[in-house]
Formats: sequence, C-alpha cells, structure tokens
Amino acid sequence: MSTTLVVTSYKYNAVSRYLKIFYNNGSGELYHPVPEFIYNNLLRCNDKTAFVHKYLEYDLHFTRVSIN
Repeated sequence: MSTTLVVTSYKYNAVSRYLKIFYNNGSGELYHPVPEFIYNNLLRCNDKTAFVHKYLEYDLHFTRVSIN
C-alpha cells in the first residue's frame, strides 16, 4: 500500500522563480521557472498537495528536479 504525500512546507524565490516544495516523507522537489502568480495561487488554495499535482507536475513549462 502506498503512502499519500502531503506538502509540509514550501519556499519561493521571486527573483530566481524557483519554488521548493517538501513532503511528509522527507523528499522534495524544485520547480523552475514558476511565475509569481502561480505561487500566489498556491498560497490561496487549501489543498497544497492537489495544487502541486494538478498545476506543477503536469505543466510542461516547468522543470522539475527531485530533492532527496
């Protein structure tokens, strides 16, 4: 049975447009380039994990790097 990932913290740099997201299993991801309006939408939504899954992981405009 797989465990559900939950966003525990995130950090955004408006100058470099890097968004770091960390999960409850200790892993993390780095997304680039993330426009500030996407980050603002992340702040407003209640389910951060669903937001990441829907808007960041499947958007071909973002580069995703895993942080372990």
